[in-house]
Amino acid sequence: MSWLLLLSNEVKLQWFDMRQYWFETVTSLTVMCVMFIGLFLGVKSFLLESPEGTSLDGLLFGFLLWSYATTCYMTSTRTVVEDTQKGYLEQLFLCPKGFTSILFAKALVDVTLGLLYTTIFAYLTMWLTGNWIDINFALFYAALLLGAPSLIGLGLIVSGLALVFKRVETVGQILTLFLIGLVAIDGLPIGPASLLPFTPSVSLARGWVLEHSVFSASDILLVVANSAIYFAIGILVFKKAEKIAKRKNLIGQY
Repeated sequence: MSWLLLLSNEVKLQWFDMRQYWFETVTSLTVMCVMFIGLFLGVKSFLLESPEGTSLDGLLFGFLLWSYATTCYMTSTRTVVEDTQKGYLEQLFLCPKGFTSILFAKALVDVTLGLLYTTIFAYLTMWLTGNWIDINFALFYAALLLGAPSLIGLGLIVSGLALVFKRVETVGQILTLFLIGLVAIDGLPIGPASLLPFTPSVSLARGWVLEHSVFSASDILLVVANSAIYFAIGILVFKKAEKIAKRKNLIGQY
C-alpha cells in the first residue's frame, strides 16, 4: 500500500465521517464559537479602553492557537481510543505499512484540515465579535506547521498509554488544559520555556502575526528542533507501548 493510497483513503474516510455525522461537525464548531464569544464578552467587560484592542486581539489569537493545538494533539489519541471501542483496532495493525503509518496519515490529514477549520473559525469569530485582526495566513500557517509535530508527539505518548491502559481520559483532559498554558507562554527568545512543546512555535506565530516581528534563522531552527525532539519522543514511547500491548495481548481488548 503506497503512501498516496493511504492518504487518499484517509481523506475519503474523513469526508465520509463529516458527511455522515454532519450534525456533530456543525455542533462542535458552534460550541467553539459560543465558548469564545462568552469568553470574549466577559474579558471585554473588564478591560479599560486603552489596552482593549491589543488585549482582545491577543485573546482571539490565543484561542485560535489553542483550538489548532487541540486538533493536532487529539488526532492519534482519538484514533486509538475510538477504534478500540469500535472493535477493529486489531485489524488496523495488519496494515502492510504498520499501524503507525495509519496514525501518521491521519495526523497529516487532520493537521491540514485543522488549518481550514482555524481559518473558518477565525473569520467567523471576528465577524461575530467585530474584532478584526489583519492575519497574514501564509506566515500563520508556516508557524503552525512547524510546531505541529511536537503536538503530534504528545498525542502519540497518550496513544501509547491508551494501548496499554485503555482508559486515559483524565490524562487527555489534563493535557488539553495544559495546552491553554502553552499558548500563553513565550518560547522565544531561547529560555527555559523553550523546552516546552509548541511554545517556540506559538511565539513565532504571535510575533509574525500580531507584532510583525522579524525572527532570526536560529529562532526558526529552535522551533524545528523542539518539534523534532517531541515528535521523536512520541514515536519512541508509542513503539515501546505497542510492544508491551502486543506482548500482553492487549491490542484487541477494551
